[in-house]
Amino acid sequence: MAMNQELKQAVGKRVRLDLTPQAIGGPTRRGRVVGILEAADGMVVTLDPDDTPGRHATYHAHYIKAIQPA
Repeated sequence: MAMNQELKQAVGKRVRLDLTPQAIGGPTRRGRVVGILEAADGMVVTLDPDDTPGRHATYHAHYIKAIQPA
C-alpha cells in the first residue's frame, strides 16, 4: 500500500495510482492530485483524472497500492 508521506508529497503533481481490484476506475488512474484529507479511518486522496478532467475522484489510501510520477 502507498505510504502516507508519498501521498502528501504528491499534492499538485501528476501521478499514476495503482489501485486494488476493489477500487472503482482501476486498475490504474492517471491525473493530478488535488488534495489530501486525513480522516479518522485513514487518508483520502482527491484526484483530477486525465480521462475525465474537472470531475474529481476520491480514493481511500487503503485502495492505493502504489503512487508513481506520471
